[in-house]
Amino acid sequence: MAKRLHALIVEDSEIDAELLLLELRRGGYDVVYRRVETAEDMRAALEEGGWDIVLSDYSLPTFSAIAAIEVLKGSNLDIPLIIISGTIGEDIAVHALKAGAYDFMPKSRLARLAPAIERELRECQIRRRQRDAERERGASEARFRAIMETATEGVVAADEEGRVEYANPAAEQMFGYSEDELVGKTLLDLMPERFHQAHVHGLAQYVTTGIAKMVGRTVEVMGRRRDGSEFPIDLSLGTWTSQGRVHFAGIMRDVTERKKVEAQLLVADRMVAVGTLSAGVAHEINNPLAAIIGNLDLAMRDLADLLDDHGELVNLLRIREELVDARDAADRVRKIVRDLRVFSRGEDEQPGPVDVEHVMESTLRMAWNEIRHRARLVKQYAGVPPVEASEARLGQVFLNLIMNAAQAMTEDRAATNEIRITTAVDKERVVIEVADTGSGIPPDVMKRLFTPFVTTKPVGVGTGLGLSICHRIVTSFGGEISVDSKVGKGTKFRIALPFASEPISVAARSAPASSTPRRRGRILVVDDEPLVAKVVSRSLASDHEVIGLERSAEALELVRAGQRFDVILCDLMMPEMSGIDFYQALCDFAPEQASAVVFLTGGAFTPRARRFLDEVPNRWLEKPFDPAMLSSLVNSSVK
Repeated sequence: MAKRLHALIVEDSEIDAELLLLELRRGGYDVVYRRVETAEDMRAALEEGGWDIVLSDYSLPTFSAIAAIEVLKGSNLDIPLIIISGTIGEDIAVHALKAGAYDFMPKSRLARLAPAIERELRECQIRRRQRDAERERGASEARFRAIMETATEGVVAADEEGRVEYANPAAEQMFGYSEDELVGKTLLDLMPERFHQAHVHGLAQYVTTGIAKMVGRTVEVMGRRRDGSEFPIDLSLGTWTSQGRVHFAGIMRDVTERKKVEAQLLVADRMVAVGTLSAGVAHEINNPLAAIIGNLDLAMRDLADLLDDHGELVNLLRIREELVDARDAADRVRKIVRDLRVFSRGEDEQPGPVDVEHVMESTLRMAWNEIRHRARLVKQYAGVPPVEASEARLGQVFLNLIMNAAQAMTEDRAATNEIRITTAVDKERVVIEVADTGSGIPPDVMKRLFTPFVTTKPVGVGTGLGLSICHRIVTSFGGEISVDSKVGKGTKFRIALPFASEPISVAARSAPASSTPRRRGRILVVDDEPLVAKVVSRSLASDHEVIGLERSAEALELVRAGQRFDVILCDLMMPEMSGIDFYQALCDFAPEQASAVVFLTGGAFTPRARRFLDEVPNRWLEKPFDPAMLSSLVNSSVK
C-alpha cells in the first residue's frame, strides 16, 4: 500500500517536477503536492500547513533554495528541506547544508530520493517526539513549581545523607530560612538535637534495608526554627531512586494550632465529664440532704413542743440554737447543689423563659470564692422580665464574664476593686452588664476579642476560647454582646437578650397552704433511699397512715392487688424501675392512682426526665424539700 506524502516542490520547471513525482511514486509514495516558484507562493503554502517535505531546486529565476530555507525558518515549522539540482557543486552543497538544508542530491541521482525522504521523515518524527517530551517536561515542572509555591504544607526534598535539595516557600516560612539557605543543610539542622540519633538511625535503616517506619504514613516529629524555637510537625515521608541513590521527600504540616485546639477540646471534654458528674453528685447528695433537712426540721418542731411544755430550759434553748445553725448550713448546701444542677445541664436543654437574676445569683455563688479575695461585689437589679435562653448556657456566659472580671484585678487591691452587676430593660430586651475596675483590654486585642484563642491572660491561665463561646451562645439566643474597655480603668461587658415569649412555669407544682388534713389518708412513699422514706413518714405519720417502699415494682404490685392510696409520693430517678416507668404503668391499669402520684426528685438530670416533668400534669417537689411544704401538699390532696 502506497504511503501518503505531502510534498511542497520549489521548482520552475514543470517537467523536472514531474520527474520528481515519478521517482517518488516509484519509491512507494502516494504524493499530494504543490509546485511554487516564488517566496510569496511558498509562504502561502506553508501557512496552509500539512506538508511532510520540501523539495527545492537550488536556483530559480526569481527564487533560490537558500531563500526557500529562510522562508521555511520564518514559518517556525520543522519540515525537512532537500535540495535537488543539476548544477550544484560540493562547495555549494556544504554551504546549503550549513544554511539549513537537510540533504542535497543531483537530479541525475534521483534513485536516492525516496530513501533520503524516508530517513528525514523518521528523524523529523523523533525530533517532534523529543520536542513534545520537552514541552511536557517543561509543563510538568511548571505545574510542580506552581503546586509547591502555593502549597500550605512545607515540602523538603533531601538526598540519602539527609542534605536538603529543595524546599518550597511554605517550608521557608515554617523554618525561618530562605530556600538558598535551606539547600545544603542537613535535616538534623531542622530538628532538636535530642532527636538526631533516632533520625540518623531511621535514614540509615532505610538506605540499608529499604524499610522505613515513617515511609507512607504520617508521624509526628519536632522541628526547630532558625531562632531555635521548637514546634510539632505532622510529617509524611516518600522516597524515590535516581541514578542508584535514594532521595527523600517530606510533606510537613505545622500542627501547633491543632495541638492548642486538642488541648482545649481535652479541657472541654473534662468539663463535660465534670458537668455530667456534678448532675449525678447533685442527685446523690440531695437524697441524704433531704433526710438531714427533714429531720432537722422535725427535731426543731419537737423541740419547740418541749419548750412549750417545759418552759425555756437553758439546755433545750442551746440545742435549738445548734439545730438552727445546722439547718442554716444544710440550706447553704442545698443552694450549692441546686446551682450545680443548673450548670450541669447539657446542650440538649431547649431554650425557654429564664429568670436572669436567678441565674446570676447562682453564678455569683459559684464564683464567690474567686470574687471575695479580689473585689467588692455590687449588685443593681431592676426586677427584669424573663428572657428566652437556657439556664445552663446563660450561666456559662455569666460565669465566664465574672471570672474574667475577677482575674483582671489583683488581690492586693481587694478593698478598692469592684465588680458591678446590673440588670435593666431597654425596649424589648433585658440588658445585663458585668463591669470591673481591672486592668482593661488593649486596643489591638479589642478588635479580635471574640475570636477563638485570643486572650490577655498569662500562658496556662486562659485558653482564649471563653469569649468566643460566650459570643456564640448569646447570638444563638438572638441577643447581642458588646464590650467597652480602657486600659488601666476597667472593662464593661453588655449583654442584651430578647424577652421570653412565655412566662416562667412554676418549678414545683405545690399546693396551697393547708396545715390541717380534712381526714386521715393513706400515703404510699416509694423511694430507693431509706433515709428519705423515713423522714417523709415521720413528717406525715401524725396525720396519715404511711407505707414506705424502696422498690417501685413492689409498689406496683400493691396497686395491682387492689390497694388504693390518696397520695403516692414517688422518687423520679430509681434503679430497676424509674418513677417515670412506674407512672406510665399506673396509667395503663389504674389511671386514678396515676393522677395521685406526686414526684420527689433529687435532680432530673436526664433529657427524658426533664421532658417528662415538663409534660406530666402531676405535681412534683425538689429534694431537699421543706417538711411543712410536703405536709401542706399532702393534706390538700387528701379529699
